[in-house]
Amino acid sequence: MIEYRKATPDDASLLAQTRVQFLNEVNNNSTGDDNEELFINNKIYFEKAFQDKSFVAWIAFDNNEIAATSGLTLFSLPPNRSCPDGKVAYISNMYTLPNYRGKRIASHIFSLIMSEAKSLGYTKVILHATDLGKPIYSKFGFIDSKDEMIYYFKN
Repeated sequence: MIEYRKATPDDASLLAQTRVQFLNEVNNNSTGDDNEELFINNKIYFEKAFQDKSFVAWIAFDNNEIAATSGLTLFSLPPNRSCPDGKVAYISNMYTLPNYRGKRIASHIFSLIMSEAKSLGYTKVILHATDLGKPIYSKFGFIDSKDEMIYYFKN
C-alpha cells in the first residue's frame, strides 16, 4: 500500500539521492561520473531550503521503499499583470521510480503538491516537463508554453 507524507528536513539525503537518479535518467547518463558531487550539492540545497521554507516536498512510500517524490520551490518575481503578487511556485523533483509508473502514484503526489501551492497562497505555478510528465500536467490544466508549462489558480 502506498503511503504519502510531506517531506521533512530529515529527508534531505533521500530527496538528493532520488534527484540524482532522476537527472541520470532524464539525461541518459549511465555513468554518472558526477553523482557524488551532485548528491552533495542537492543535499545542501534541500537542507537550506527546508530551513528557510523555500522548498516543500511530498514523498510516496511503498512500505519503506521510495516510490515517488515531488518538490515545490517557492520564490517571488517582480509582479506583473498575470501574477500581480509576484509569488511563483516552481514544481521540480517530480519523479516516479520505474517499478511504480502507471499506477497513478504520480497523479496523486502531483495533486498533493498542487494543493500545497494553493494553500500557501501561490497563484502561479510553473514547471519544465519531460515527455512522460506532459500528459499528467496537461490533465491538471497546465498550458504548454515555449520553455515551460504554466498553471494559474483562479480566485
